[in-house]
Amino acid sequence: MHYDPFDPATIEDPFPAYRALRDEAPAYRTEHGFWVISRYDDVVRVARDHERFSSTAGVGPEWRPVPMMISVDPPDHTRLRRLVQREFTPRAIAGWDERVVGIIDDTLDGFLATGGGDLAAGVAHPIPIAVIADMLDVPTDRRADFKRWSDDTIDALGAGLDAEASMRVEISIIEFAQYFAGVIAERRLAPGKDLLSLLVDPANGETLSDGDLVSFAILLLVAGNETTTNLIGNMVHALATNPDQGTRLQRDPSLIPAAVEEALRFDSPIQGFFRNTVVDVEVHGVTIPADEKVMVLFGAANRDERKYPEPDRFLVDRGPMDHVAFGAGIHLCLGAPLARLEGTRFLERLVERVDRIELAGPIERTANPLLRGVHRLPVTLTPR
Repeated sequence: MHYDPFDPATIEDPFPAYRALRDEAPAYRTEHGFWVISRYDDVVRVARDHERFSSTAGVGPEWRPVPMMISVDPPDHTRLRRLVQREFTPRAIAGWDERVVGIIDDTLDGFLATGGGDLAAGVAHPIPIAVIADMLDVPTDRRADFKRWSDDTIDALGAGLDAEASMRVEISIIEFAQYFAGVIAERRLAPGKDLLSLLVDPANGETLSDGDLVSFAILLLVAGNETTTNLIGNMVHALATNPDQGTRLQRDPSLIPAAVEEALRFDSPIQGFFRNTVVDVEVHGVTIPADEKVMVLFGAANRDERKYPEPDRFLVDRGPMDHVAFGAGIHLCLGAPLARLEGTRFLERLVERVDRIELAGPIERTANPLLRGVHRLPVTLTPR
């Protein structure tokens, strides 16, 4: 078989290729020189085995990690995770509920007033950016920069950037770091109620360095923005193409949390990340040598028929809490409670206010092989 994650046709619809990988080559070496792991049990095992599958070489396909918590191993990862975890427990994230709902309502009000349009540009993109900007107390006039920095940093996780694009990415990361270095200095002198001020406060006598805080702000911007944007867009697309499931939610709104989990499984916002083998490792009788890149395909694992009956169906009552859309192991997504909060509150408001969602034209998928979302999603919304 042949699998190329960078092929535009694969990015548009990777699921037939995922099935072939799982059936024919669960440990597959691509022509690009890295390995692909696709079955659910194998993906979970690799993701949890940080001693043999390291993150320090970066989670993108190229050997140039962006310095942040997802690209370090213990003990550094253990220390950083412990210091920031306190602000990302489900209980701590619940404290942002009212502000998240306000942002969602304001955004939906404006979009519904037009009767529809490009939901990606009008809803899926602005909501997560506004939430993260609000949590970090970023002024409104800097949010366009915020979005640009996020988009360019996401590009750094891809592959094949030309010299001009690479320079643009580097400039954006430097601008982002410089901006937040200034903000962090201000928060140390005069803490507020934003997330950075909370993180500046020592935990058990330990403090985060300025470099740690800047790296975490970059991670929060990228992970908190892009993944939730993709969740919202993919979820609306799934409902538009499976109207019977939307009807089920209208009749039984108690299914909404389960529907969010199903959306995460069915069309995972993060399709995969990379690890690097520390030693020779055997998978399905194939030896993956040390110092090799390994692509861990969360999107393929979440469609594994060995794990989920009828995995290619979107079923809002499935409620698959064991999906790997947020990864597994020590690198399980720190922002999962925030993504779940945003996704759940958004879907609640959508079901309350919209009777029918219809596609109003062809959609356009994002082009990053690691992240799956909609760049353009034209819809018509019929109010209830």
